[in-house]
Amino acid sequence: MSWSAAGAPRALPPRKARLAAPRLAASGQGRRSLAAAIILLATMIDLTCRRAPHLRRGKAAPVVVVPRSWDAGGPPAASESEPNNVPAQAQELKWTGSPLATAVSGRIDHNDPGTAVDVDVFKLIVPGQRPAIASDAGQAVALRSAGRRLSVTIAPEPGFAPILDLLDEALHVVRSLPAGPGETVGLPNMAVLPGYSYYLRVKPALAGKGRSSVDAGVPAGSAYRLTALLLDFEPADEREPNDRMESADDLTWQGPMALAAGLFGWRRDEDWYRLSLDGIDAGRVLNLELEGVDGVAASLTVNDSAGKKIARVHGRKGERLTLHNLALPKAGADAGAAAAGGRCCYLVVRPESGVDREHRYVLHAEAAMPEALGNSETEPNDDAAHASPLADGTTTGYLPAGDVDFFRYQCKESRALDVEASAPSRVKVKIEILRERDGQVLAQVGAAKANQPARLFGFLCPVEPILIRLSQGKYDGNASEPYLLKVASRLAPRDAGRRD
Repeated sequence: MSWSAAGAPRALPPRKARLAAPRLAASGQGRRSLAAAIILLATMIDLTCRRAPHLRRGKAAPVVVVPRSWDAGGPPAASESEPNNVPAQAQELKWTGSPLATAVSGRIDHNDPGTAVDVDVFKLIVPGQRPAIASDAGQAVALRSAGRRLSVTIAPEPGFAPILDLLDEALHVVRSLPAGPGETVGLPNMAVLPGYSYYLRVKPALAGKGRSSVDAGVPAGSAYRLTALLLDFEPADEREPNDRMESADDLTWQGPMALAAGLFGWRRDEDWYRLSLDGIDAGRVLNLELEGVDGVAASLTVNDSAGKKIARVHGRKGERLTLHNLALPKAGADAGAAAAGGRCCYLVVRPESGVDREHRYVLHAEAAMPEALGNSETEPNDDAAHASPLADGTTTGYLPAGDVDFFRYQCKESRALDVEASAPSRVKVKIEILRERDGQVLAQVGAAKANQPARLFGFLCPVEPILIRLSQGKYDGNASEPYLLKVASRLAPRDAGRRD
């Protein structure tokens, strides 16, 4: 016989009871002990197998359905204290635990029509020595060097669509984040300064502004739980706000490599990184790789020092994005270099669909010599003016979603060309040959299915530059696997006509 946690006897399972009976008999207690054990076993089995009594209608106790708590988890939450509608009345939240955390349970009151909308404001004081800062530029530098990581999450009850604002000490809005009805959102990696005060403001979204659907019959809610954590940044972490060129994080070179890690914190989140090119020989090319996050479809854009787009690639959810052989701007041709503090480019990472506040993406940059990479396309080459040079042999390239690659080829005498493009998975490739001087299409062929080659044999090449254009289906694209473009030329037959 065993005992429950409450101290009451608990019946042994039938198999264990059968094994216990011989041990009782052999212990010297004799037949009386064995008989008692058998009687006890029978009683236990009867109690275990007895069917529960049937309760007639009207005699059963009332059933109470308890909904699952929508604000479970996190540190103990303080209660909101009114009035706290403006920063001067803000309720200060106290840090506790390790890592430092704080939480509050609040409610937005539904006022009568014509009265002011309820707003809740909370104050956070970042522990630590306050740095001496003389200007806005100095504050930006301090945020990058000495800032701590503030992570804020708001979890509203079903039906409530709040807006979460983060304000700095001067009451400037650092970031405003709307939530759909019942949608949990957050600011996972905001840079804040030790010794400074910040404010969290919660207000209801305007009617119709929520972006998440609400189950039918769910009433409009008003309660929420606000949680804040104070952490340290890792060396390569992005630091929000970095959603524009002026506030871009610096991507620091470690030899020929540079990397950064960031979070897809909210819808339409943009992370800007400034990559200095001053110490890189203009003859090198730039290779970029974005290791994505499951559940998020991302894009990677490269802008010059003036903010003008050079190249862009986007992919499917969780897909790795690559940009290979990106030509660097020449030192004398970079119009925005002086304003940007030197020759540079900007890398912009953005979630096109999906959000993940917990798992980091990783952005890699590499400066490499083209000779080490073999024959390959040079980005940007998505129009005739930027066509990559092409010669006989095999050339590699990438066709991410929406991409088009142009190559320039010239015959000095009449020759027959064999052109073959071997596409990667998810790409239905198309080959077009155009005359460079007027863009006229001279020949074209497309693959029957994705991941199948397209071949154009025996094309009579004119004695002038031509363009070979590779494209794909509207919804195709593969940013992770390269294609192979093979070109071979031979003397044209003597009786072959020449194309003009």
